[in-house]
Amino acid sequence: MFFDLLPPDWREGIEPYWLEYRQSAHILALLAGEEVLGGGIVFATVSPDALSYRELAQSWFDRGFLYIGFLYFSEKHRGRGLGSLWITLLRQAFPGRKFWLTIDDRNLAPFYERNGFDLVRQIDGPYGDEWLLAG
Repeated sequence: MFFDLLPPDWREGIEPYWLEYRQSAHILALLAGEEVLGGGIVFATVSPDALSYRELAQSWFDRGFLYIGFLYFSEKHRGRGLGSLWITLLRQAFPGRKFWLTIDDRNLAPFYERNGFDLVRQIDGPYGDEWLLAG
């Protein structure tokens, strides 16, 4: 059900590869009854969206970090603190773990900084600039 929520280009970036990744990744979704409000995927290996900078990604896994990918909430549920709640619940589900992620919109950085992430660096991604955050 989580994949159905994703925008088509995001869905194309993970759904065809999911069988390969499902042993080393976890989908964590927030639900209201049977409705998926949003969620994300926590990866313990280099995910499909990070293959273009595989060595950099692997260096974060080697330091014990997990990768947050495909974090998405439907537009009708945004602005209600659900993203922050998801990160809080993520940290509870993986106590003592640290996480990294990338964003392709620099304007999203303050949200992640409020939720315990630090902006680490800019990456020249295959589709434009991305920013790596960790925390």
